[in-house]
Amino acid sequence: MRINVLLILLIFLLSSFVLADDFKNTYVQLLEEGKYDVLYQHLQKWEEAAPYDPELFIAYFNYYFNLGRNENMTIKKGIPEEESIIVLKDPDTGEEVGYLHSEIYYDEEKVDLGLKYLNEGLIRYPDRLDMHFGKIHTLGELTRYEDQKDAIIDVLNISKENNNEWLYHDGEKLDDAFTFMIDSIQGRLYNFINMGDRAADKYVIEISEKIIELYPDVVYPYNNIAVVYYYQNNYEEAIKYFKLAEEKNPLDTVVINNIAYLSQVIGDKETSLQYYEKLNKYGDEIDKELAEQKIKELSE
Repeated sequence: MRINVLLILLIFLLSSFVLADDFKNTYVQLLEEGKYDVLYQHLQKWEEAAPYDPELFIAYFNYYFNLGRNENMTIKKGIPEEESIIVLKDPDTGEEVGYLHSEIYYDEEKVDLGLKYLNEGLIRYPDRLDMHFGKIHTLGELTRYEDQKDAIIDVLNISKENNNEWLYHDGEKLDDAFTFMIDSIQGRLYNFINMGDRAADKYVIEISEKIIELYPDVVYPYNNIAVVYYYQNNYEEAIKYFKLAEEKNPLDTVVINNIAYLSQVIGDKETSLQYYEKLNKYGDEIDKELAEQKIKELSE
């Protein structure tokens, strides 16, 4: 009798997996075709059949995110920007008279509905890194940088709890999950650093300090904080953190070069010369050429 029960249970589980795949495949097709009315009805049927399917939470999120994403085409004059997609010319003279741009904006009420589903999915499946990064990306698109920072720190805290046993698309285990997570977060930090808004510096520092707290041997966060202080013209603090980065990776020639350069800026000729000699020793041909030039300059 036990064997029959187990067989029935196994058949039920296999049927559930097949059903979930069928729902997802249909959903992807409807989403690509932009059939949102039919898609919503399909999501409701999926929810009735498998209300806690992790892919369902992602599907609802994508539905509302795409529904809330809008695009405007505008004509601008002046110097063309990188996102210019069509150059408008005077048909008689051939002179460039304008540039057609694509501008993306969001209906935040709709996108928030998507985030609500994603958050519910993350409560049930906190190890789904794809859900976390989908949320982080969306908060960036909405320019909710404080929330984005908090979401990144949530990922770091969970990474310690789950020992970086992350799952990704379709619940598959992610290979080399720690490196993937750290590199992806670093990409977000580059965005903060390159925003040109020093108000974002606090996010870089807070996230980097969290990485140092949890993973002190990772080089990225020391460099991040050093770069923030560099942009703030606080060269002493920048050098301090570049030297901490050097302790973790003594052969990082970018760090060595930065210490050499900043030491020269603050008038510490001795330290600058010392680090340019290191650059000459460990760097590539371009590094060596720069180092030799600077050593000569500092030795005069």
